[in-house]
Amino acid sequence: MDINAVKTNAQLVADEWKEQVSERQQRTELQEDDYNQLKSINIPLLGVPQEFGGLWKDLQTTGSSICEILRILASGDPSVALSSTMHQGVLSPWRVGTVPEEFQEQWNAQKEEVFQTVIEGSWWGTIVSEPGSGGDSGLTKTATKLDSGLKYFMTGKKHFGSGSGRTSYMTTRAVPEGEESPDIFFIKVKDIPWDGSQGIQLDNPWRGRGMRSTNSHAFTFTEFPATRIAWPGHSTELMASNGGLGPVAFTSVITGVVDSAMAHCKTNLQRILATSPKLKAFQEVHWTQAEQEYWLINQAMQTTLKTLEDGTSDRYNSLMLKEAVANLADSILNRLCKLTGGTAYTWYSPLGGWLEDVRALGFLRPPWALAYEQLFNMSINEQ
Repeated sequence: MDINAVKTNAQLVADEWKEQVSERQQRTELQEDDYNQLKSINIPLLGVPQEFGGLWKDLQTTGSSICEILRILASGDPSVALSSTMHQGVLSPWRVGTVPEEFQEQWNAQKEEVFQTVIEGSWWGTIVSEPGSGGDSGLTKTATKLDSGLKYFMTGKKHFGSGSGRTSYMTTRAVPEGEESPDIFFIKVKDIPWDGSQGIQLDNPWRGRGMRSTNSHAFTFTEFPATRIAWPGHSTELMASNGGLGPVAFTSVITGVVDSAMAHCKTNLQRILATSPKLKAFQEVHWTQAEQEYWLINQAMQTTLKTLEDGTSDRYNSLMLKEAVANLADSILNRLCKLTGGTAYTWYSPLGGWLEDVRALGFLRPPWALAYEQLFNMSINEQ
């Protein structure tokens, strides 16, 4: 199957999910059937290089297609789309082909191991954030104790582990024993109970106001087995290798929510106009302003995806897109709720749920404060 076939099938899946929007917005847990449906159309293989049996060719060829597919899926179910986004993002370090010669052998072996788990049906997720860190992985306090080689035991608290219970593996950050700076680790979590008996204790189940069924739980890990990335001490270079794809992928999910909200309201307004000569001026103004902001989102998305395709994408533009769309999407959904009226405040309308969903973007890594700090520094220090 090629990536265009995945895109076509993703649209069919999203259309099916749209028919279930009322029921899906009431869910508070990810469903195995949804993940199986995504597997059936090869969504997990999007981030796996072709030489390992996947669909990823390179950032220029595949990056924008992944974002388009995530946008389509999010128009049907934002929570499922967002959780599956984590899978695509965390695989990016292992798409780096060449590392220094002294690490190349172990790097090749680990890379093959990671991608083989996906080929065999595993989902990957991430649980990086820690209480009190403000989303800054550099402030990670989770400690590790060396076992042997790249094998460690990890102890610490983590939260916002999207996909928990549906993922087989998760990447995280922890401080290696004897070192000061955190590095990338991955943990195998499939079929591990959350009662503390095997090193994972569920602290708080996810209760999000939006993205309600992402399973973004909080855990305490106690001497839990973890494997360090096979090019140790180079997490910055490895994460930068994705060319800013992460923030663009998150933004694509939120844009998919806005797509559904705009289509929903347009249909409702057309229905009103079929029997009434005119809308209230208040409604006309808010709809037109929502259209303007939607146009801005689409222009920004098209421009950013183009930079992925031509190889000019960078962290600054990806972050600027994420924060701009976070503000615009929030404004659009507020306008759509206002012009719809009190029904939007009830579960009889999907608009209130979508409003809370789009508000998630500003809190996704890097969250508001950290993102603005990074953007400010990049702007001021630009030569």
